[in-house]
Amino acid sequence: MDESYIQSVNNDQVKNLVKLRERKHRDRQERFVVEGLRELGHALAAGVPVETVYFCPELFPGDAHPDFVDRLRLENEVGLVRLSAEAFRKASYREGPDGLIAQARQQDRSLDELDLPAAPLLLVLEGIEKPGNLGALLRSADGAGVDAVVLVDCVLDLFNPNAIRSSQGLLFALPVVQADREPLLRRLKERGCRIVATTPESERPHWAVDFGGPTALLMGGESDGLSKFWLEAADQKIRIPMRGRADSLNVAAAAAVCLYEALRQRTAGRG
Repeated sequence: MDESYIQSVNNDQVKNLVKLRERKHRDRQERFVVEGLRELGHALAAGVPVETVYFCPELFPGDAHPDFVDRLRLENEVGLVRLSAEAFRKASYREGPDGLIAQARQQDRSLDELDLPAAPLLLVLEGIEKPGNLGALLRSADGAGVDAVVLVDCVLDLFNPNAIRSSQGLLFALPVVQADREPLLRRLKERGCRIVATTPESERPHWAVDFGGPTALLMGGESDGLSKFWLEAADQKIRIPMRGRADSLNVAAAAAVCLYEALRQRTAGRG
């Protein structure tokens, strides 16, 4: 593909990259922005339809970045556009940009498209509002070997630049889908998943549940926790014991505690 060079901050492509910071423009265009070498690498590896990669050699922090652009030239599958340093800083959402930013098409995956193992570990997130929390949740889910993350009644946008950045691009590496609660509950029951709900009202500690079989771990939003619907649908309810003065953990920290207990049990079961 032919490469071009953009010097002006008033170029239409640069202006559009700025527009895509806002959800209304992302939804209207069905496009979003991926910024950073690590994030873009995860996106391409996951088959995200990246259309154009904008790069600025003057801002590259090391050899990995020009090598990455050289590989894209050889593969010749995405458009490459060089930006001046001034134009790139205008397009970039970050402080201290690394010289790589891309425009990609949005893709929605449904629950039915997931290719799950016989005994999946699913993380179901209800009502998550903060992009930073979603990113941290996805990093913990990836580290603990979660097979898929399902978002229910989440008002945030998956393609929010802060969600992509805080997940370090793992938003693309993990299967992440959005679902309505009734169809999701039916699918979980059809798959024979044990539905484990986290709530401070339970007396059962998080290590006292069997995570070895098909399991869906449910975490509620930052302010209200899980809804009555999921608390009533749960097969088991668990809580994380608290020894100090705090009465709760951040949702991302709480999920990490429970997910790594699930990983411990599943690893011990195989060993």
